Amino acid sequence: MKNFILLLMIILLSAGQVLAVVDSSAKRDAYKSMVLSNQYFHDTCNGIAKNFRYDNRFANYLRNRCLLYESDRQRFMDAIFPITNNGEDWYKDKYPILQANFAIQMNNREIENYRLIINEYCKYNKYKFAKKDPKACSQQRINSIFNL
Repeated sequence: MKNFILLLMIILLSAGQVLAVVDSSAKRDAYKSMVLSNQYFHDTCNGIAKNFRYDNRFANYLRNRCLLYESDRQRFMDAIFPITNNGEDWYKDKYPILQANFAIQMNNREIENYRLIINEYCKYNKYKFAKKDPKACSQQRINSIFNL
């Protein structure tokens, strides 16, 4: 009986450690996904600005909008997901995963806004690129910007 209880305790402790490793792995994966999403956003912004470099006004607008979003993203992440010792245990355990998922969703929405802005811009401003870069507003080029 003693051996059975000892064996049961060892199994329970091992299972707890395995769950901690799995939970830690999920947090690490969520963080990596968020970093990749942030990098994709940054690269997309650079691609947009480079593509429309012949229209300095538009390229600077988008570049500045990207910079503003990146600084704003950090501020609203801190406001929405405060680090607290008084919070619920489930919140503390899921904090990195919740934060990463939200950041990824926000990045995706912002990128879709840029796609909409570019599509509207190209409808009315193709003439600006007719001589210098006639493919700046082509669907292939735009798709390649967003599918880095």
